[in-house]
Amino acid sequence: MTNTKTARLGVVALVVAVVGICVVYLTTQMAVPPAYAKVGPTVFPYAVGGILTVLSLFLWRDAVRKNWHCEASDPDVPPPDLAPMGWVLGGLFLNLILIGYIGFILSSTVMYTMVAKGFGARRLWLAALVGFLLALVAYYGFARLLDLRMGSGLIEDLI
Repeated sequence: MTNTKTARLGVVALVVAVVGICVVYLTTQMAVPPAYAKVGPTVFPYAVGGILTVLSLFLWRDAVRKNWHCEASDPDVPPPDLAPMGWVLGGLFLNLILIGYIGFILSSTVMYTMVAKGFGARRLWLAALVGFLLALVAYYGFARLLDLRMGSGLIEDLI
């Protein structure tokens, strides 16, 4: 590994460490109601911050030992196929745009179908059906069991 790659990996390790430490610090600043005993809204952010910090130490170790192999800079590895990632990102983007217009269930169905296409699904009608059913169950679970409305839409207004 060249010195340039070592330096880049060291910078990445430093950035990951800073992000992890910032997440932990900002979590300490959260106001937690006394109703939460031990498990509350800070458990997940603390875990993420801690894991990021530990991973940064592993990255730093690999930079110092110069034993990190990166597929992105290996000339023998073929370049990644960007089309599947485009389908996944397009599905997430469309969900973000459509959720306000057609509601959670239909926008999630579109997103699920596009992600399935990105992962190579051939029967998109089946992916759409499964996505619709999963979104319906998720919405019904939040709306009826937890009494949390996730917005309104064409189908949500019927439930």
